[in-house]
Amino acid sequence: MGDWLSAIKNRLGATSALSPPGIAAAMELVLASSDPKIRLVHGYKRKLAPAVESAWQHIARLIETIPGPLDATRAETLFDRLINPFFIDSAQLKKALRNDRVLNRFLSKDPADTFFVLLTMHREVKTILGTQLKGDLLLRDVAMKSIGFSDHKFRVPASSMDDAILALRLGVLQILSNRAHEDILAEKAREAELGRLRAEMTAKLKILAMERPDQALAGRSDPGRQPRAAQKMLAEIEQELSAIKSRTINAGYYLEKVLGVLGSARELLTAEVVDMHMDPKNLLLAGPADAEKDTIRALDVKLGQTILRSCVLLKCSRQVLLNCF
Repeated sequence: MGDWLSAIKNRLGATSALSPPGIAAAMELVLASSDPKIRLVHGYKRKLAPAVESAWQHIARLIETIPGPLDATRAETLFDRLINPFFIDSAQLKKALRNDRVLNRFLSKDPADTFFVLLTMHREVKTILGTQLKGDLLLRDVAMKSIGFSDHKFRVPASSMDDAILALRLGVLQILSNRAHEDILAEKAREAELGRLRAEMTAKLKILAMERPDQALAGRSDPGRQPRAAQKMLAEIEQELSAIKSRTINAGYYLEKVLGVLGSARELLTAEVVDMHMDPKNLLLAGPADAEKDTIRALDVKLGQTILRSCVLLKCSRQVLLNCF
């Protein structure tokens, strides 16, 4: 009886057969971030389920590649593990901590002394000329790639690693869901723009029709050229507008948009680990260090061709960070 009832619910789209941890929350997030018309599609959850699960698992694999958690729980290691690689100095860290609403809200509500947080940053690369020791030779004016970080944000703070990972997965899924919704909104914006253009061209044709007799009396060679050009433009507007309306009138169209983005999550959402190292002058340079333990890493996350942020996972102490304020 229970299996029969579950099958009926699945066919109606009232529930999902997905079982991995957090997948129910993932499904609800996708639906909340999408056009409400999706819920009008028969069996919408059943149709969404494979794409949501595929994107969910892809996101999990990406998160596994985030460097860390770096231990920033002791004041004596805070400089080497956090400030030196990712900030200009301790003053920049203090400013980022003071201004970060997400982190401050977490610290005011959660009493945990140790917590996990994702540090996200904008990464800048500049080519500089420096010196390099190669064997016994000191090479001068060597082209090097210097790395600097700015716009630091602390995201998805959590008192446990499991909570942090789940929040991260949902946050990345939100980015994908927003991408699908942005495509839909762009088409709606285009529809509204075409509506305005149609009204303008219709008004222009009326004016040209009224002016046409005067143009003929004035002896102009082809008084009908302007109306014909305007009529052609109006016809093109009507054709594009009709195509948009024919697509968007069907609720299944909105579902297909979401399925398209989630289904291509592997190609759309990518990440790359960036290796860096500190040189003797305390400059952060591209490339791994000679010793593996000295290599500094961050993960560059890309949506399409756009790098969203560089990120690294931290394990922090409340007291150590509060002392930075």
